[in-house]
Amino acid sequence: MRRILLLALVLMAHTANAQSWLDAAMRDVDTLASPVMAGRGYEGDGHLRAAAYIESAFREAGLQPTGAGYRQPFTFTVDLVRGTPELHLNGRSIPPGRGFLPIASSPSASYAGDARLVRAGAGLYAPEAGINDYAGVDAAGAIVVLEEALPTPAPEGMPPAARTLLYRVEAAAAMGARAVFFLSETLSHGPFPQNTSIPGFLIQRGYWPEVGIEGSRDVAYTLTTAQDVPTETHNVVAFLPGTELPDRYLLVTAHFDHVGQLGPQVYFPGANDNASGVAMILSLARHFAREPLRRSLLFVAFSGEEQGLIGSRVMAAEPPVPLTSIDFLLNMDMVASGQDGVMAVGGADFPDAFALLTASASTGDASGNVGRIGKRPNAPNSDHYPFLMAGVPGFFLYTNRGTQPYHSVDDVPETLEWDDFEAVFELSRAFLRRFDAGD
Repeated sequence: MRRILLLALVLMAHTANAQSWLDAAMRDVDTLASPVMAGRGYEGDGHLRAAAYIESAFREAGLQPTGAGYRQPFTFTVDLVRGTPELHLNGRSIPPGRGFLPIASSPSASYAGDARLVRAGAGLYAPEAGINDYAGVDAAGAIVVLEEALPTPAPEGMPPAARTLLYRVEAAAAMGARAVFFLSETLSHGPFPQNTSIPGFLIQRGYWPEVGIEGSRDVAYTLTTAQDVPTETHNVVAFLPGTELPDRYLLVTAHFDHVGQLGPQVYFPGANDNASGVAMILSLARHFAREPLRRSLLFVAFSGEEQGLIGSRVMAAEPPVPLTSIDFLLNMDMVASGQDGVMAVGGADFPDAFALLTASASTGDASGNVGRIGKRPNAPNSDHYPFLMAGVPGFFLYTNRGTQPYHSVDDVPETLEWDDFEAVFELSRAFLRRFDAGD
């Protein structure tokens, strides 16, 4: 009887502890995805408030700075949408965020009146390959209405660059268009690699009038932007010293920036992308602060990922510890929404470590729910990439085929799948411990 009671008390304590860390992770996501963080973008300083929150969490967990402080500052240029954009079609106001999105790299623009709208397919233009959606279309002075989705299959000989939204906007500009409207099934907001010369808008198809697509129409839009604004931001860095191998490191990372806001009324919470990844590394930091490893653990929350992996490129070029002292990296990005297990980018490049990862799925209390663990070669799709290219072995883990909307106003904490998050935590915790126990 005493033995049964003791077992019951142990199980109750374990359950309470598990619930405690998961509650903390949920609070992390709720805070990072809240309106005060303004989408953790660069208009309204949401990125700085997020960095301050993460630094405070590292401090509270007992992690140490790597040098004079917890921040690695860097400066880059960013395109900003200032104020709430407006779009009206035939007197109907289209809601920003849900009904339309401006292309953030567009120039400021304002128009109101009768406009000539013309269709030009998907706006593909590659005359060297005999492809011209503008054949017979008079786009001069008009608003060009394009399909965001590309035809399938793509026209033979179509250059990959000519399929991008950026190229298609500039092709319309070269035809003399005033602006471009892309009709889209699913809105996704994000930066462009270059500025556009005319304004572009993504319009959710459900908000587009069913009749009179072409011809004269009452159109009004207002868009205020600032292109190439110098902005200082910070990576947030902290470490836990190892008990036996303090000069060898395991690097655990996630980006905290997201795509910001469209004026004070519309913001992109980024709960899965990537408040979930930040909550994951904070959960691991709290765990290993209580149960340290032989190796030191270096935790980094990157800024600038959405702008082109800028924060991780900066750190890979100016690391707080020699890259040769980092034995492995785990990068977490979108880890709380998946229908098909977990994917390890880099898993195909490091088969021994991938075997250890799959073996780790059989340990821990929740990792048995992780499902299939897939593998892919290294790819430039998150912050692991600059480090792997510099010779640091590692994985980028994400929950595969999630249903959470991407770069959307609907990427909210309420629809996250916390059983997926818990499974990735247990998998990562077990993998790091197993890796550390090796040579």
